Amino acid sequence: MEVPPETYSLGLEAKTERGLLVAEKFDLVIIGGGNAGYIPAIRASQLGMKVALIEKREGGHLGGTCLNVGCIPTKALLHTATLLHDAKNGEEFGVNVSDVEFDYPKAAERREKVVTQLRRGVQGLMKKNKVTVYNGVGSFVEPKKIQVQNGEGTEELEAGKVLISTGSAVNTLPGLEFDGEKVISSDDIVTNNESYPKSVIILGSGAVGVEFASMYKDFGTDVTIVEILDRLVPLEDPEICAELKKSFEKRGIKVMTSTKADPQSLEKTDSGVKIKIAGADSGEQEGAEGEGGSYGGEDAPTGDVDGGDTLEAEALLVAVGRKTVTEDLNLDVTDVEVNERGIIRVDGYGQTAAEGIYAAGDVVGGYWLAHEAGHEGLTAVEHMAGEDPMPKDRSLVPRVTYCRPEIASFGLTKAQAEEEGYEAKEAKFPFQAIGKALIEGEPNGFFKIVSDAETDMILGMHAIGPKVTDLITEGVFAKLVEGTPEEISMTIHPHPSLSEVVGEAAMAAEGHPIHF
Repeated sequence: MEVPPETYSLGLEAKTERGLLVAEKFDLVIIGGGNAGYIPAIRASQLGMKVALIEKREGGHLGGTCLNVGCIPTKALLHTATLLHDAKNGEEFGVNVSDVEFDYPKAAERREKVVTQLRRGVQGLMKKNKVTVYNGVGSFVEPKKIQVQNGEGTEELEAGKVLISTGSAVNTLPGLEFDGEKVISSDDIVTNNESYPKSVIILGSGAVGVEFASMYKDFGTDVTIVEILDRLVPLEDPEICAELKKSFEKRGIKVMTSTKADPQSLEKTDSGVKIKIAGADSGEQEGAEGEGGSYGGEDAPTGDVDGGDTLEAEALLVAVGRKTVTEDLNLDVTDVEVNERGIIRVDGYGQTAAEGIYAAGDVVGGYWLAHEAGHEGLTAVEHMAGEDPMPKDRSLVPRVTYCRPEIASFGLTKAQAEEEGYEAKEAKFPFQAIGKALIEGEPNGFFKIVSDAETDMILGMHAIGPKVTDLITEGVFAKLVEGTPEEISMTIHPHPSLSEVVGEAAMAAEGHPIHF
């Protein structure tokens, strides 16, 4: 059932007392309606708080980047891409589909239907949980007084506690300003309802870069990835990076690692863009954390390249990471501490340096993932309510990438574990030995477990292959409850299922894999 739009009015029927405007009082005011905002708003209401939620997005749409221009619309298009790939490659399975036609506007229409349905669901949850939603820009007037402003006017809210969850926005490099047509961002892709480029250069190979590379290739686009570091998805286990590169190149995606582009050389032409590239010292730039990309963000080299080649395409997708959104908050009137990258400093519960002011989601850094943001928000409101939540444990945050093949991981790689002083060991099991993977025609990839040789403690898991974004949760839970590979191996996994790869990897970690 659709919730009436008046749920999102500014609420200028503010209280007055002796002719003076009186600020509406709330136990908790949340600034930002993404996963780190609306999810804790619900939990805070369940805990008995009177909650206000401020969202500045046009139309008052909650859900933040993830629901509106990120995870959800992107994965809707990726699902379309998978169906298109399967339709074109069904002959092996005895399914011959001739003259497969791809209707992009229809795919975009379905994408919007999914987004709209979920938006309505979040609206309904706000109403159900009696959360007062304000559509406007929220900023601090005082540490516990928040101003909400939009085209209708201004209102002030008095807060017992404040949760900052204003999220992040797409980032670019000087000289590569977005125009929505030839130099594009991920936001531009998921709001384009008419067409897609027939050739694209993708700058950056983090999750955003490789997901759109995978999608565009299935759409029939000529794809080139330019990555300044020496491997794709450089935050992942090196074997995963190599496996993805092999898979992408087999599909016809051109991968250029250890390569830098010169933003100042960008030339827009009638048919698209041209940009110069050259080899890069892979050690000169560390990848930025987060889902946006790894090319280097604001710190990436931007000067002229010496010699090199020129790439041409209809469009240039800049996927170099994200930047925090804090400029409207007026944090100077608080004791909240922000670093040079705009990231708010918090403890494990989301408490900032200012008493009673918390922050969660992309504004506090981390991996910049929607599920991470929601968990941080829940931890924050439970802590401020006097509950006893577990502080955030970074090693329990699953990182997932929805390209084909999928990638999922959490915790430490073997090299990282050894750097931290563990006597680490690793074991992996290939999907080619899993019956269900062969049945589904996806035998490539593997599942890897990193553990402590002395205690058998799980230190991390890293996987590439079919449905690993779903399979990784078993490992995260095992680590949460301090389980071991032996205990995972004792768990009965249904046959035939892809989940058997987790059990087999665990048996491999114990030295006795069965099917390989």
